Amino acid sequence: MVRVIHFLRKKLKKQSPESYHWVLFKELEESLNLIEDIEQIGNNFLGKIKEIINVENLLLLLYDKDLGKFKINNFLGFNESEIKGVSFSLNDPIIKWLKVNKTYFYIREHPGVLNYLTEREKTLLKSLGVEVCCPLISMNRLIGMIFVGPKKNNKKFQRQDLSIISSLTPQTGIALENAVLYKEQRERFRRMLRADKLATIGELAAGAAHEIRNPLTAIKSSLQYLKVKVQEEKANKMLANALQETDRINEILSGMLSFSRHSETKREKTDLTGILKESLELIAYEARKQNINISCSFGPSPVYLKGDKAQLKQLFLNILLNGIQAMEDEDELRVEISPAGNNKVLISISDTGMGIPEENLDKIFDPFFTTKKGGTGLGLSICYGIVMAHKGEIEIKSNVNHGTNVFIKLPLIRNE
Repeated sequence: MVRVIHFLRKKLKKQSPESYHWVLFKELEESLNLIEDIEQIGNNFLGKIKEIINVENLLLLLYDKDLGKFKINNFLGFNESEIKGVSFSLNDPIIKWLKVNKTYFYIREHPGVLNYLTEREKTLLKSLGVEVCCPLISMNRLIGMIFVGPKKNNKKFQRQDLSIISSLTPQTGIALENAVLYKEQRERFRRMLRADKLATIGELAAGAAHEIRNPLTAIKSSLQYLKVKVQEEKANKMLANALQETDRINEILSGMLSFSRHSETKREKTDLTGILKESLELIAYEARKQNINISCSFGPSPVYLKGDKAQLKQLFLNILLNGIQAMEDEDELRVEISPAGNNKVLISISDTGMGIPEENLDKIFDPFFTTKKGGTGLGLSICYGIVMAHKGEIEIKSNVNHGTNVFIKLPLIRNE
């Protein structure tokens, strides 16, 4: 059946290109009505453009609310290394132009638009071989853009080619927006479930920790008394080991209490940039030892919030060390601070390490869940507790073999 459809489409393309394009439009339209997955919509959309216009390379960039940037969602004709790190911020001239004009620009015919862009943008478009840039609009908002080109044999784009791209984008924009909203709704529901679950676990952990600590103190005192009294070497060594284990239990209990203890968070004016810089200094030796590159983008400094400096440093150290431990030689750890709207700041910590399997992503904040040999599984649980105590949000996104992104939003001091 598939061969028959392919044969008919090929025949129709030779006999009547207009009818052939109409068939492809209908195919795209029908597929958009059935698909809820953002990746699938993007791949289908780029595939149709490539088939109709016969172009070499295509990029689809969508706005990422967590990062506050337009970043690559789908691509055709590129290697991943060629497009690594390609993104645009809301303040970039290309974004401003597309927001205002809501139409495509063809670089060969619109040199004035190119002159309006920054040198970074011009260099980027040239290195990617972009010929046409077209906005994706939904509900009168710019949600993304497509970079197209060049055509095979470096042929010039015809008016019909540009018209086809423009005709395909409106419904695709709506479909992508709906898919994003659907995904956000699922994420919101998942966060609510996780928050309820962790709140319950936190209460249980706090109660259990207090109950265990009382007999543990008595056990430790008894062991210390016996160690002084016992002279036999082997027995003395066994008592020393038992004391070490009680200390380890006590550390675990402290972790459980840190996970659930919100009331002890200090509220002092704190410079977020300074805390991050101090945290990075503490992990610098470990990063150098593993030959890991660290890059930072902090923007205007300082960034003030009300919080507990010691707890925040513990939060960032845990996240940074997790990233380093997941990476190998010449991998990269990137730390960024950017505005998040609603008087909040976004801290993004990204690594290019092994990533986290999808089935583990919902469990990573659970106390005692760990995949590390010898780990207690309390590190990220404590991080979650610290973020919640600061009335913030934390989200982790990851792809196996492609790295992990940690997004932390914290409220800023108002009117600073």
